[in-house]
Amino acid sequence: MQTLILALLMAGACCAQQVVTPTQDPVGPPAGDNTSDYNIVNSFETGYRWTSLGGDLDEYKSQVNYDSGVRLLGSSFGMYSRDGHGKYFDELTLTTVGLGGDPYESATLRIAKNNLYRFDMTWRLNDYYNPGLTSAGQQGVNFRDTQYTSQDDDLTLFPQSKIKFFIGYSRSVQEGPEITSIGGFPTPTIPPSGVGFTSLRDATNEYRLGNEFQLLGVTVNWMHGWQDFKEDFLTPPAVSGTPTTLLTNPYHGTSPYWRVGLFTNRKWFNLNGRFTYTGSRRAYVSDQSPFTPGGNPNLGPFQVVTMGTGNRPAATGNLTITILLMPKLTLTNSTGLYNIRTEGDYEFLQLNNGTGQFVTQDFQYLGIRTITNRTDLNYQFRKWIGFFAGYDYSDRSIGSILTLGAPLYEQTNILNAGVFGVRARPLPALTILLSGEVGHANRPFAPKSDKNYQTLNARVQYKKKSLMLSAYAQTNYNNDSISLTAYSSHARTYAANVSWAPLGWLSFNADYAKLHLDTLGGLSFFDSGELLQNQYSLYISNLHTGNIGLRFALAKRADLYAGYSHIQDTGDGRDNPLGTGFGTTIPAFQAAQTFPMKYLSPLARVSVRISDRIRWNVGYQYYGYHEDFFASGDFLPDNAYRATTAYSSVLWSF
Repeated sequence: MQTLILALLMAGACCAQQVVTPTQDPVGPPAGDNTSDYNIVNSFETGYRWTSLGGDLDEYKSQVNYDSGVRLLGSSFGMYSRDGHGKYFDELTLTTVGLGGDPYESATLRIAKNNLYRFDMTWRLNDYYNPGLTSAGQQGVNFRDTQYTSQDDDLTLFPQSKIKFFIGYSRSVQEGPEITSIGGFPTPTIPPSGVGFTSLRDATNEYRLGNEFQLLGVTVNWMHGWQDFKEDFLTPPAVSGTPTTLLTNPYHGTSPYWRVGLFTNRKWFNLNGRFTYTGSRRAYVSDQSPFTPGGNPNLGPFQVVTMGTGNRPAATGNLTITILLMPKLTLTNSTGLYNIRTEGDYEFLQLNNGTGQFVTQDFQYLGIRTITNRTDLNYQFRKWIGFFAGYDYSDRSIGSILTLGAPLYEQTNILNAGVFGVRARPLPALTILLSGEVGHANRPFAPKSDKNYQTLNARVQYKKKSLMLSAYAQTNYNNDSISLTAYSSHARTYAANVSWAPLGWLSFNADYAKLHLDTLGGLSFFDSGELLQNQYSLYISNLHTGNIGLRFALAKRADLYAGYSHIQDTGDGRDNPLGTGFGTTIPAFQAAQTFPMKYLSPLARVSVRISDRIRWNVGYQYYGYHEDFFASGDFLPDNAYRATTAYSSVLWSF
């Protein structure tokens, strides 16, 4: 979980801070070069990346994962018809990032001829590394080191006409070694001594066919697709005489779907509708036994089989109508429907070979249906100020049948919420937005579901010439009281941003955000055979993120960029995992009530203009990560690392 949280925070930091590679400075003539009937604009950045690391290698690989080697750090190629009437194409573009060994690689291609066709291709590769957590006293269980590749191909015929046709294909594959606990009972499944990892392979293929046309002033867009999914686990033999497969867990399915969109835009009336239907079919089987040669001894005397076939149809729809009631008054109504069912025959079979006891668990049906409606009024009272208000209604029903012939258990939750706000522009450069929402649900399904909640939002922006200042604040309070347990959460967000370019050779940007979250949940659990009820646990997070960047253009020959990112969760202020907590005194629960950590990353890049078509670049980035404490069963040492990446490259245009 901490890796996922940090990955999301690092992604947000990268969006706010300029990346060190590829180089952002331009090269080559801005207008490109004319060759025959085409204009060509291109740039390629090739170089070498160095990486040094100290500390926890697994943690670094799960979060950053850059390595040394030669790279095509980035490239951009564009070829455009000068008169819009090229012989075979009017546009050809190709861009790449990180090819040659970076953990995050991508390439996009577009070929188009006006009024005839447009072809778009996107390819991505991500290295995914999860060192796993300690489970059942065994280190590294649930380890995964895979590559995820995806490709999307879309062909549009007659893209500029009123009648268009779409053909598409997508494929995604995730494969590589892993240790998995899938199917394990009662302890996680790990290969016996001397036997290699499980080989994971997930593959999805999708085929699409669609069309867009206009009928009576309404644009109709439809798409029919077929998605096939396949997942297999195989363990290769590592010791002579062992079987090829220790775990067999195939999972196959297909999901044909339909998508339809309706759009129209009139002088006083707008309509926007989207509808989807997916008819998923799935089948799977998992069979394990400790008595086969090389089998899993952790299963003890049990033989376990889980299997099933079934359907999972899902339908969604949304229809939005906007009416201009008066020159200054607009009414918008949106109605949505969501309906999904899981139905079929699913079974869990367990045989105790020692006692002969046979246990079965069945599942027959689960259905969720949600109907929502929202009405909004927008009134522009004056040119500089306007008001808006809205009402939300949601009706969600959840039904379940455990086994064939059993009764249907059903629960309905109704949500009523009101929205209000004001937009103001008291000065030409100043914009203010204030809004709030209050809601009440009569029967939330889960302890963390909203019941009685209120949110407040405020946003201010000042923009004049090259200076922009903005600030944002939000509160989201959820106070629940349900029969099973108790749950409440308080979230507050504060953010500020400034960007300024006072001179043509100097620019500056900085942003800061603080996210506070405290969640109070009720606990009921067994401890040494005793059921403990009415226990509580309070989780507190105080997350600070900041970015700053400076760019200098030096004598029109060189560009310097320096930046710094800092992410830190101060938790609830304690200095050890067994500090004072709230509620239960069990150490494992107290240690899970906060997660203090720190991540920082300074970077710098110098780009020197050798000629109009060549730049030499050198860059540096440091990564530092530290967890104050983290517990999973037994207390683990800090997961910390210090890594440095540097590169030298040539950016050129021909």
